[in-house]
Amino acid sequence: MVHSAYLYGEFAIAPWMKETYSMGTLKNIVYQIFALFLYLNVMGNVYKIIETNTSSVGKMLPTLLKPGWTFCYACEANSPPRSFHCMTCNKCILKRDHHCMFTSQCIGHSNYRYYFWLVFYGWCGTMFCAIMTVPYVLTLLDGFSIWKLPYFILPLFCFMLQYISFFTAISSFITLLSVVFSCALIALLFWHCSHIYKGQTTFESSHRIYDYDLGWKENIIQSFGTKWYLTWICPWIISPLPSDGIEFQTKANYQHSKDQ
Repeated sequence: MVHSAYLYGEFAIAPWMKETYSMGTLKNIVYQIFALFLYLNVMGNVYKIIETNTSSVGKMLPTLLKPGWTFCYACEANSPPRSFHCMTCNKCILKRDHHCMFTSQCIGHSNYRYYFWLVFYGWCGTMFCAIMTVPYVLTLLDGFSIWKLPYFILPLFCFMLQYISFFTAISSFITLLSVVFSCALIALLFWHCSHIYKGQTTFESSHRIYDYDLGWKENIIQSFGTKWYLTWICPWIISPLPSDGIEFQTKANYQHSKDQ
């Protein structure tokens, strides 16, 4: 879908906008750069989520069960705090947040940064697509009326009944998906912003665990690394995380170190 939306924007929307709104060369270049920036960030973060190891496999784990640790019978190994076994991945995931169905990967300590920016740029992309495609689809349909509402909601069905052309149906379908996904992604974005602000995973949020809340700025560093202010630019920017995913600073220890 991401590839289709990008190509649709490049070869259908961009030429139409240039002709309809008399876009000059500079405006067209800005449009192309912004669309490419969104596309590369979405696909780049998907790649980094998939290729980043989030499991405890290969980590040096103690043989004795330490306080706060659990024993994973599936992995037959000790599992550090904030780690959980994923039945889909069949691995213990460090600081596990959830299993992402879109990428078929678990989101945890090492790739949470990429997941967040994937959601953010996914929302930006779908909003951008919706804003650009709605006027174009209205042009294809010769304006909007209440009788044309099914063309937006059920475009493929209307095409099969031969009320609209195949291209119009595809254009309406892409617009519909953009609107639906932008609404879903903005809700998901606020959900994870709340988790980052409080220093929580999804499990910790649902169980009201605040042991790792170090303050909003330190919580951001824990999720995005020491170069957190640059991570939005590109997924390949190196931003080391302060924790190794096994040992985490707790709220009590952090406050004690500040008081000394």
